[in-house]
Amino acid sequence: MINNLEIAKALFDPKLRGLIKTVEKDSKTVKEMAVEIEEKPSRLYYPIQKLLKLGLLKVEREVMVNNLKEKYYTSQHLNDEDFQIEGQFAQENREFLLAQVMTYLQTGLDILRSDLEVDPEPEHSNARFGEVKAALSQQEWEELNEEIHELIKAKEQKSSGGSTYSFNVLSYNTEEQ
Repeated sequence: MINNLEIAKALFDPKLRGLIKTVEKDSKTVKEMAVEIEEKPSRLYYPIQKLLKLGLLKVEREVMVNNLKEKYYTSQHLNDEDFQIEGQFAQENREFLLAQVMTYLQTGLDILRSDLEVDPEPEHSNARFGEVKAALSQQEWEELNEEIHELIKAKEQKSSGGSTYSFNVLSYNTEEQ
């Protein structure tokens, strides 16, 4: 669980999140990371240092290349982490967190709107919305949310690649409306 605002901000920052994503499976040098996110290597020094300081990146190994140490960075140690923001930390930082959630949801709505307004209709949709209601106990609801997250993680591990999709799962008690 996240209980540090700087870590939360880093995980919501698109550039920093992109750097973390580039090295989640294989370690890479700054040059390799820069190519993947289409950025100049010189512009990645401070972001990488910030991620190292926060523990979101680690140096996996160092290799000597022409009398220079080349570092290989990884974020594989985060693969088993469960990034949930809740409790007192979430309450204390609710404005920041709600703004980030709204940004994610708005991105999805914009893509859905674009799909719906395209003429002719696209062959493949880029966004989907669905609603399913179920009567569950509190424990069953919590377990189901966990199962959804685990299913998505398992599917990605088995995937042969392709596009990256964002699943923004918001579930709530309809009796609290």
